Amino acid sequence: MLRNLAWTVLTLATALGLLWAAHKYVPGVSGLGDLNNLAGIGSFALAAVSAVLFFASRDNEAASQVAGDNPGTAQQATTGSGPVAQTTGDHSPTTQVTGDSPTIHQHYGTAPASGPPAENSAAPGWLDTAVRVAEADPDRLGAHAARPGANGGRQPPYVARDADTDLDARLTTAAADPRGGLVLVAGAPTAGKTRALAAALARVLPERMLVAPPEEADLSHLPRWLKQSAENAPHGWVVWFDDLDRHLPHAHLDPALIDELGAAGAVVAATIRLRQLNALKPAAADTDDRTVGYTVLKPPAVVLDRRWSSGERDRAARSGDDRLADAAEQTGFGVAEYLAAGPELDRDWKHGPDTGYPRGYALVAAAVDLTRTGLSVPLTRAQIEEVAELYLPVPPPVPEDPEEAWAWATRVRSGVAGLLVPADHDNGHWRAFDYLTSEAPMPEGVWRAALGWAGGEDRFAIGVTAYTAGQSAIAERAWTPLAKVGNPLAMFNLGVLLDVGGRAEDAQVWYREAIQAGYTAAGNNLGNLLYAGGRVEEAEGWLRAAAEEGHTAAMSNLGLLLRHEGGTVEEAEGWLRAAAERGNPGAMSNLGVLLAEQGRNECGEQWQRKAAEAGHTVAMHNHAARLYEDGQREEAEEWWRRAADAGHAIAMKNLGVLLAEAGRAREAEEWWRRAREAGEDG
Repeated sequence: MLRNLAWTVLTLATALGLLWAAHKYVPGVSGLGDLNNLAGIGSFALAAVSAVLFFASRDNEAASQVAGDNPGTAQQATTGSGPVAQTTGDHSPTTQVTGDSPTIHQHYGTAPASGPPAENSAAPGWLDTAVRVAEADPDRLGAHAARPGANGGRQPPYVARDADTDLDARLTTAAADPRGGLVLVAGAPTAGKTRALAAALARVLPERMLVAPPEEADLSHLPRWLKQSAENAPHGWVVWFDDLDRHLPHAHLDPALIDELGAAGAVVAATIRLRQLNALKPAAADTDDRTVGYTVLKPPAVVLDRRWSSGERDRAARSGDDRLADAAEQTGFGVAEYLAAGPELDRDWKHGPDTGYPRGYALVAAAVDLTRTGLSVPLTRAQIEEVAELYLPVPPPVPEDPEEAWAWATRVRSGVAGLLVPADHDNGHWRAFDYLTSEAPMPEGVWRAALGWAGGEDRFAIGVTAYTAGQSAIAERAWTPLAKVGNPLAMFNLGVLLDVGGRAEDAQVWYREAIQAGYTAAGNNLGNLLYAGGRVEEAEGWLRAAAEEGHTAAMSNLGLLLRHEGGTVEEAEGWLRAAAERGNPGAMSNLGVLLAEQGRNECGEQWQRKAAEAGHTVAMHNHAARLYEDGQREEAEEWWRRAADAGHAIAMKNLGVLLAEAGRAREAEEWWRRAREAGEDG
């Protein structure tokens, strides 16, 4: 800020001096009119110089900047493992994760109380239920039931979706890759995810054997089991997960296991509700990263829209099935949504209290919210009824009889499903129909009940959900028992929670415990925390240890620390480059700045552009500034607009400057207003 002011004063003085000199020494310059012309030229030059200085002060010294941070911030993006160091101009790094808080690391797959399968354990019985993909029944795979047809059929014929070509290509690629791969389809409940993925498998991999593990299965040894049964699958395997999020608390599914399954001849095919995907996948590299970071969900999913396109509706109308033709005419809903009676079920639930069923409504609300907490196990009637008391209206109307309420909640509607659906064959356990959801805050009693019924795996997941929902006390209560019995990821997450809450000493304790328990990535967070406390030498040691273990964020943070704390430029560049080459967008951006500082502008700009193209909003902003300086206004506008749309306040302001220069004053004022609302008042 002081340097900006000094430059501005110097520039202004220079401009005034030039005007005085022109008046005194330049022939023909004598009157006010001549001086006015010169002043106009001078003001234009002054504005151009000021703009360059504005961008240079914010960008030339820094690789990246978090929207709303101080000018000159160079931020290292995280890879889902906690706080990251960032530099601020010529000042020292401070501890900060992308945005303003460390990452909670979600690692579904904590071993159950009975322990994981033994290394030499026999293949489970469910592996014997594998079927040829071409013969797989969509109902058995998890497709929603549809309104019965005229001939009593449960499922209408499949209607080609616009995403089919993409799905086929991804399955073909995964099947050809020695490491296999995960093909994931996301969408709203009843968007048609299961039918679309099953149909694609039947087209592309019809001869493979499909196996669908149960939700509670630990799959640590599935690659070995598949290899042992290879003679039963001469064309290879498909491992199927419907509603992948329900499997994750137990499955130990991560990118390494996906690779092992690929080596065993398997492709993984899965569906997931879009809301769950957005909650569980790692957040963008330079945004507030308090969401769950779940690496297996990092690759982009094929997303099916709940509302079908006009082409899809036309194909449904021409299918020859009366149900599909009727659904195609319901423009207010998606075709699959209408076939599954989702809107009707939701309406019945929400209107329950007004139609004489307040207790029935409460039963369904309890089941919906218990699932929202992260509790994956299906529920008994007694559990649902216990929590339902929290949802009766106050003051309550005279509720219906409990038996009447249960019958109302479980009654099959439109020949499809009830509001509560059985989760086993003997109707001993239940779930809410998955189309039903709520955005309302959950009563604390629901969290307590979920923790009381949760095993270790679900307890971990409930902690993540609570943390994401801002329920830190619940998250701490969920993770503490797991940390005390040696769960390194619970230790790490406790460290993050305490770190964010300002309890630095307690956070250090749990970070150190996690490292000692084998979770070396916690060294990145511990190093950042120590650096924030001025303990530079200790911080460097922990960052170096994590970096040498291959932790990408630690590599980049170590490079930044070395750059600002007397390390060699060569070593700093080496660590930043190592992180950048592993795909870390923040490291790409920071490396770009370091190279530019050494006069290697072309290489530096290449890394900035790579970071911008990887979705790093700060790099988008910096790249736009370079383009602006080079006179490439149209491309600068495109990149500033991308960064501004992603919430980058300084990009909003600079976009306004560019638009004002182009004579688009109304647009400029709108972006300046947004910048002010985002905290950029300079």
